[in-house]
Amino acid sequence: PRTPPLTQAQAECLGVVAYLQPVSRPEIARIRGVASESAVGTLLERGLIEESGRSRFGAVLYRTTELFERLFGLGALSELPDVSAFDPTPEEEGELRDRLLRAGEQRGET
Repeated sequence: PRTPPLTQAQAECLGVVAYLQPVSRPEIARIRGVASESAVGTLLERGLIEESGRSRFGAVLYRTTELFERLFGLGALSELPDVSAFDPTPEEEGELRDRLLRAGEQRGET
């Protein structure tokens, strides 16, 4: 049987991990604005992300796997598209900037 496609929540979580790794689940939730336990669990089960240690506060950190790179046709993470290539609307850009700034400010707390 074929593996079902990623849900939007799973794809969002995978994108956060890919671009910000290593990253904790609380950081992922802060960036997305919603709880991410289920999506992270599914990504772990599918082998797209893996644990990569712990933050200084004990939170599990996640990173993408070789399977992720293979499935997405990447030779290395440096081949991920530049975020600026997504051409967000001004409203989306403002919201994303605010979320990233808040996450960056709180990153030391995780």
